[in-house]
Amino acid sequence: VAFFRDERRVAPMDGELSLYGYAFCPFCARVMREIKRLGIEVEMVDTLRNPDARQQLVQKLGRGTVPVLRIEDEQVEGGARWMPESADIIEYLRMRFEPR
Repeated sequence: VAFFRDERRVAPMDGELSLYGYAFCPFCARVMREIKRLGIEVEMVDTLRNPDARQQLVQKLGRGTVPVLRIEDEQVEGGARWMPESADIIEYLRMRFEPR
């Protein structure tokens, strides 16, 4: 699975999205399949190749477990919301991007 080779992509709507994870994580792959199905582009941050990114997760969430979706949001202290757990991420993406 080569989902995390592209380090920089842009989400198609306001509120840029970044997915923290790595290629061999089965839960990350689950989220990536949904991103592909929805036809959206998300910045990929490989926490195995980028130890600073993993440290950022530990600072924000108290753990380095992936996947985590970072959602830029100027209304939130720190300018971003951090969403762990693949099922929650998929639900959020479906609510935001699924055609109605």
